[in-house]
Amino acid sequence: MLLLASLPVLSHAQSSAADSQHQRGELTGARPSGDLLARPRPQAAPRRAAASSDLIQQHLLKTDVNLARVEAQQLPGLYERFIGTTRDERRSWSYPDWDNAAIVLARLNQRYEQVRAALPIEERLRIRTMQGEFHSLRGARQAKDRTDK
Repeated sequence: MLLLASLPVLSHAQSSAADSQHQRGELTGARPSGDLLARPRPQAAPRRAAASSDLIQQHLLKTDVNLARVEAQQLPGLYERFIGTTRDERRSWSYPDWDNAAIVLARLNQRYEQVRAALPIEERLRIRTMQGEFHSLRGARQAKDRTDK
């Protein structure tokens, strides 16, 4: 009998705790993020390679541009500069040079995926052709190095 009398008190205590979690922005059914669980995140190591890769990007694209903010209409020209530099310099590139160029191409491709719907089909085909040409040139270099050994 005593147990039944205490049920309304217990349910009130549980609902007030749930209400305070909702007020703090906790999701229903989520594990509370109390002070014991909250830990500071470790800070990421500083990126020294970013500055050097930006210089490489500037060299390959022949311009200083933030690829994350490039408009769709600018992309075909950037791909043309990139593949032009690749064609001109590929014979003297080492494997790290090819890797750096692939990183720049990946950045271009990432932006392309974000804005490609704004490009006409002809421009998308030209960009895809230049992407394929880069991979063909890189593969040809790897094949040449294998046959030279």
